Amino acid sequence: MLVDKFEGTIDSESNFELRNTDRIDIAQIKAEEYLTSKSIVFKNIGFDSKDDRIPSAMWFKVPTFLRCMPDMLVYINNDISFLEVKGCRLGVNFKIDDLHEYNLWNGIAPVRFFVYSKMLDKKWVMNLHDIWNRLDKGEFGKYEDNGKIYVKIDCEVLTGEGFER
Repeated sequence: MLVDKFEGTIDSESNFELRNTDRIDIAQIKAEEYLTSKSIVFKNIGFDSKDDRIPSAMWFKVPTFLRCMPDMLVYINNDISFLEVKGCRLGVNFKIDDLHEYNLWNGIAPVRFFVYSKMLDKKWVMNLHDIWNRLDKGEFGKYEDNGKIYVKIDCEVLTGEGFER
């Protein structure tokens, strides 16, 4: 049975297996709906599609750069860019290590983020540069399952900056 990723558990407090088994990624669905509504051509390319059944033992052997592949390739205004999809409740978490990997992807094509808050039913689209410029407005934390450092940026900060779509 597939369940909405945000019902009952908080993704950032779940382990890898729970986050990636039999769950619907509502943020991914909202991103696809948004792109379709704007007649933007896209292709899903990332690894964390719920249809990818990669065992965690294999997953962690994949080079970090590839594990941090953005979720989508989009074609807009005769240019391609990458789109990373992030779901959240009232604040979105960005792993610092992942942001460094996105810098490398940004050297290939611009990296943008689609953030969807289910609790607020709002979405934002912003560039990687915009995320780096807002880290000082976030709260740093550490994931228990993998020890990675992240920064949580409240949706109010995103809304306040005029990125809401």
